[in-house]
Amino acid sequence: MKRILTLIFLGLLFSALFAQKQKRSTGEFQVKLTREMSEAEACEQCIQLAMIEAIEKEFGRVMVQGNTTVIENINTGESVETSQTFNMIAETYVNGDWVETLSEECERFSEEGDLWVRCKVRGKVQELVAPAYDLQVSALDCTHPDCTTDRFVDGEPFYLYFKSPVSGYLSIYIGDPSVTQRIFPYRQMPEDLYNSVPVRADEEYILFSMAQDPFDLRGYVDEYEMYASKPVDQNRIYVIFSEEPLVKPALYAGTDPEGGDMEMPLELEPDDFNRWLASQRRYNPTLQVKRLDVMITQ
Repeated sequence: MKRILTLIFLGLLFSALFAQKQKRSTGEFQVKLTREMSEAEACEQCIQLAMIEAIEKEFGRVMVQGNTTVIENINTGESVETSQTFNMIAETYVNGDWVETLSEECERFSEEGDLWVRCKVRGKVQELVAPAYDLQVSALDCTHPDCTTDRFVDGEPFYLYFKSPVSGYLSIYIGDPSVTQRIFPYRQMPEDLYNSVPVRADEEYILFSMAQDPFDLRGYVDEYEMYASKPVDQNRIYVIFSEEPLVKPALYAGTDPEGGDMEMPLELEPDDFNRWLASQRRYNPTLQVKRLDVMITQ
C-alpha cells in the first residue's frame, strides 16, 4: 500500500458537525476515462461525486456568493441564506456530511467509442448546522502561521497550525484511499496522552516541530516530510477535536514504502477509520472534524 508521509524521529524518538438529521440516501455518477486518469482514480472520483449527489438529494447544495452563503434545495428550487454550514467534498460544497458507507459499486462501460465508469453508493448522511465555535486550522510548509499552503513538493516538511476558542482534546490523521495514518498524538507520547492530547483555549499550536513544541515534550516530537508515490498525490488531513477525551481506534505499525527501516506513523484501513469516526460522532456531540485537502507533487 502507498504510504503518505515519511517520518523523521528525533530524540526518543472539522467544520463543526452536529447530527441534526441522519438519513439513508443513494447516489449515482459516471466519469469518462482519459489517458491522464487510471481506472482506479476514475472510480475514486466517481464515488466521491456519487456521495455528493446523495447528500444533495437530501439536504441541498451550497452556493458561496461573496460573503453570503446560500443553501439551495435541489428538489424544490428554494434558496435560503445561512451561516457557514457547508462541507467540501471533491471541491463541491454540500449542506451535509457523508457519515457511513453501506454499499458501493463501480462498473466500466463503453458508449460511442468512449470508456466510462459508473458508480453507485448507498449510505448514511447527516445535515449540517452552524458550528457553536470555529476552529482555526491550516497546513504549513514552515513553522510560522503565515506559511499556510495546500500544495507540497515531495520531501518538503509538513507542519500544522491549530487554535481553538475552547479547551479540549486533539487528534490528527492523514489518509488516501489505500491507508489512513495517525500523526498526532506522536508515536512515543506518554501513556496518558496516547489517545488524544489536551489543548488549551486561545493558545496557538504549531505541531510537528521539535523547535516549537508547545507541550514541552521535545523528546517525543515526530517531524514529517510529505511523500508522493506518483507525479501528483492528493491526501486528506482530518483534524479531530472534542471537548471530551477521545478514544483512538485500533492501530497498527506502518512499514517503510521503500522497504527500508524508516519509522512510520501508526495506521489503519480507511474503512476502519471511517467506521470509528462515525461511531465517535454518533455518541459525542462535542466532536468537530476539520478536513484539509493537500496536494503533493514529485
